[in-house]
Amino acid sequence: MNRRRGFLERTYRARDRKARQSRDLINPAAMMRLAGLVAVILIALAVFVGFDAERMEGSWVQQFASLEGITRPVLFGGSILEIAIILAIVAYAGFALWRLSQARSRPDDEPGGDS
Repeated sequence: MNRRRGFLERTYRARDRKARQSRDLINPAAMMRLAGLVAVILIALAVFVGFDAERMEGSWVQQFASLEGITRPVLFGGSILEIAIILAIVAYAGFALWRLSQARSRPDDEPGGDS
């Protein structure tokens, strides 16, 4: 009976530890929802600019009617758009690694059992 109780306590501790790790790291479902939201916003912006830029030739919308400004090579053959995407990926990876290091440096919250 005592061996079974020890086994169950280890199993529960391992399950709690795994739940904490998965909660602290990247959530794939949330990332997919965020990607869908960003795609919807970008498509809506493209449709808005595509239809309204012709009507508002002298306004601020006309500046965004052409992607030539952000796709022209600027630095080492890379455009502003490509550089921004690379910086965003590096920032995201750095943030994920920082959170991972913070999660590992925290002591485990394992209660002292009645062993």
